[in-house]
Amino acid sequence: MAIRRKDIVRVFQTIRMLKRVWLFVVFLGLYSCIPVLKEYSRHPEFADFPSNLISILGLVLSLVLVFRTNRAYERWWEARILWGQLVNISRNAAIKIFRFADLKLDERIELHRTISGFAYALKDHLQNGVQLSKLPGWKQSDSNPQHVPAWLADHLYRQVKSLENQQRLSPQELLAVDSDAREFMYICGGCERIRNTLIAGSYRSYAIKSLFLYLLILPWGLVQDLNWLTVPVTMIIGYMMVGLETIADAVEEPFGNDLDDLDLDALCKTIDVSTNELLNVSPLDVSESE
Repeated sequence: MAIRRKDIVRVFQTIRMLKRVWLFVVFLGLYSCIPVLKEYSRHPEFADFPSNLISILGLVLSLVLVFRTNRAYERWWEARILWGQLVNISRNAAIKIFRFADLKLDERIELHRTISGFAYALKDHLQNGVQLSKLPGWKQSDSNPQHVPAWLADHLYRQVKSLENQQRLSPQELLAVDSDAREFMYICGGCERIRNTLIAGSYRSYAIKSLFLYLLILPWGLVQDLNWLTVPVTMIIGYMMVGLETIADAVEEPFGNDLDDLDLDALCKTIDVSTNELLNVSPLDVSESE
């Protein structure tokens, strides 16, 4: 099996992410040595926290982190559902328009260029911005719309309207085509909402501060029962909780190029290949836009 460049990049991203977590865990382990050494000092009772209090705080913090993680994963999963819908409606629109209007070769090429171009445009729109002339199949275009996905959706409707004017689509067929065509902008709007509306900053800050406060108190409550075992136990608990927060932060924004983000390049390729097969045309030359 060929190893893709993106797979190698993802391995190094994982190492960097684990490195950040482990640096904090090592610091936490060194910090937890302080209450252990305190037990062998002349004031072993100084700053002791009841273990029951640590259990209660841990339960409360777990609820906070679970809510944070669930909300972040819901955003990731909703984004995946939207892109799955984009794959389906792209295929359905291509099939319906092709078969209803009995498209000629140049019309099939234009339809494929529009539908597949929308996927690539939405991907770039959600990441670093997009220009129409940079998209596969649109290199020769002179237009420079501000919102490229909306322009392509409008272009699709202009194609459908032209077919209707030529009486190649009946009113019933037009309604069937519209049921899929209008979904393009619904999906675009849903993705923009996910990208532009993060979890409330105050809640994110509260979760992080609560986590750090708990980890600062944790070894002082464990040391009476665990003694030197306080150090590894604190490090393990810290790794689990900080890792959970790190995962939540990573999956909260699913449209980037990080390890846990959606593989939008593969989804766009799926749309390109499947629509080109359905329309019996050549796939777009992605290399020309790079």
